[in-house]
Amino acid sequence: MLLLLLFSLLAATTGVAFAKDVTNFCKCSCGPNSAILELTPFGLSHLPHASQPIDVGTLMPNVCMNCTRLLCGIAEPQLCDGAAVDEEIVPLCFQRDSLQDELIVSAFLLLVVGLLVWTAVRAHVKPVVDRLLTQYGYNPVGHA
Repeated sequence: MLLLLLFSLLAATTGVAFAKDVTNFCKCSCGPNSAILELTPFGLSHLPHASQPIDVGTLMPNVCMNCTRLLCGIAEPQLCDGAAVDEEIVPLCFQRDSLQDELIVSAFLLLVVGLLVWTAVRAHVKPVVDRLLTQYGYNPVGHA
């Protein structure tokens, strides 16, 4: 019964993890300054500091290919203010909420919840199991 509950919870959280899309971000750094841009059509069309609008229809299919110095310069024109003269914009594409991260966190939570449930029901289950074992003649080694 307990295993069935744990497997159903695992299946439910795995389904949610597979259904969720991975979000890509572009970190634009220039010296000590940095900004993080969400690489989605909505995120790129609603940039508060953009020097010009970004045409989301011209975005590359590979999302990380859009994380360029040009994008960083358009999205955050004041990024290099206060940086050294020879500093240049360094773009870095990264993902958050990847499927692997979701599965690891879900498995950990299931393990913790399973252990808590077992701790709560163990005192009630042990006498029943002992009675059934005695009833069917099970005599563990070391007990007389």
